[in-house]
Amino acid sequence: MSLTKFVGLLAGSTLTLTGVSYGAAEANNDTTAQINQLKAEIASLKAAQGDQWLTEQRAEQIRGVVQDVLADSSTRSSFQGAAATSGYDNGFFLSSADGNFKLKINALEQVRFTWGNGYGAAKSNGGGDDPSNNQWGFENRRTQLFFSGNVVDPSWKYLVGMAYDSQPDPYVRNTGPDNGYGYAVQGPQFQLYYAQITKDMGDGFSVTVGQQNVAFTLQSQLFNAGMTQMGEYSLFEYAFGAGQQVGLSAKWEKDAVRVMGGWYNAIFLPPEAAAANQWNAQNNQGVALAGRGEFKLAGSWDQFSKESSFKGEEFGLVVGGGIFWQTARQTNDNPPYGFAPVGITVDANAKFGGFNLIGQLIWENSYAFAPNTQDQSTWGFNVQGGAFLTEDLELFGAWNYNTISTQASNYLQVGANWYFAKNNMKMSVIGTIPVSATATQQGGDTAYGQSYGLLPTGGSGQPVGDNFGLVVQLQLMF
Repeated sequence: MSLTKFVGLLAGSTLTLTGVSYGAAEANNDTTAQINQLKAEIASLKAAQGDQWLTEQRAEQIRGVVQDVLADSSTRSSFQGAAATSGYDNGFFLSSADGNFKLKINALEQVRFTWGNGYGAAKSNGGGDDPSNNQWGFENRRTQLFFSGNVVDPSWKYLVGMAYDSQPDPYVRNTGPDNGYGYAVQGPQFQLYYAQITKDMGDGFSVTVGQQNVAFTLQSQLFNAGMTQMGEYSLFEYAFGAGQQVGLSAKWEKDAVRVMGGWYNAIFLPPEAAAANQWNAQNNQGVALAGRGEFKLAGSWDQFSKESSFKGEEFGLVVGGGIFWQTARQTNDNPPYGFAPVGITVDANAKFGGFNLIGQLIWENSYAFAPNTQDQSTWGFNVQGGAFLTEDLELFGAWNYNTISTQASNYLQVGANWYFAKNNMKMSVIGTIPVSATATQQGGDTAYGQSYGLLPTGGSGQPVGDNFGLVVQLQLMF
């Protein structure tokens, strides 16, 4: 081969290899670029998908938090409605979250204008009537505050009441120690009203110890005077009610029947007598037992926590009766504080949704004291009712007859209630008319006479008898 031909072949081969090498490098560069581009796209896609996933996860978490908050809010709303820690429920109350400790506050305020009209007192200088035949004025009849609730658990209940009353009544006695009968009416002063502890045993059975209403008459089942129809205890209750005493009692209540009874220091003590609230009080009896039973033929027990029957209420009927028995001690006061070893009462209470009717009958036996050498029987009755003319205006009336210490007293009462918010706020007008000689001459000398505006009679410069008593009263209660 010639040198020229060899050189040509070598040069061609070199060019060929160089082209191949250059083409391969160029191809590699293209591939690398494509790979880098794909990597960038993949990274971009991953980043986009990752942000989207995080956003969805965050949204799901937020939705979960919102649902939890809404569920918690619903739970709290239900809890607040069922067991709120404070509020108003027939009284202002505070309660622990579990309901084991509770305090409720209630109050009664009664302010009245009273006018008493009598006859027979002549002017000392002769001619005409003496001004003492007419007396009037304002008084703060009742200011009462109550604390009730439970401690430890809802079965342990307590009730404490304080009263500042202008006149004594069967349940609040403005009395203090004195010689003679062992009492003295001292005028308005703070008195202990309720002071009792109750244990709820379950199945409608409970036990109470302390100062409490003696379960005997119909009105002994009312919480206070604010639940009465007239805004005042009846003449019957003043004459025969057992009032409050210190003792131990038990109660059993079911849907149609309730029975209650107890052992007390004493049973029958008129409002003017000193309360037997000490173990060695002069008027304590050797044994003093009282009980009451009621049978509900229609309605609900809640209806009979008050006397009036408001329009729209269902028909209700309860018949009941009470009995007490006590033995005297040698240190007891003379009559009337030491008498009545036994007493029996029966009553009926009907409500017709806008009209009510109450009937009561009682008999008591009295010890023999000089100058009487034989036991004496004391008895009486009360008929009372009311009717609503409108939703807020009620007319009422009562007829009371009783024989105490062999003397008969006869009274008629008429009046009206104007209800602003049922018993929580009402105005009452009460007229009391004595219709027997004993009633006209002695009514104002008793606690019930003074509460209804009857004048003291027979004293120096006082009327010989009473014509009527008029009371206008405003009541606020919660």
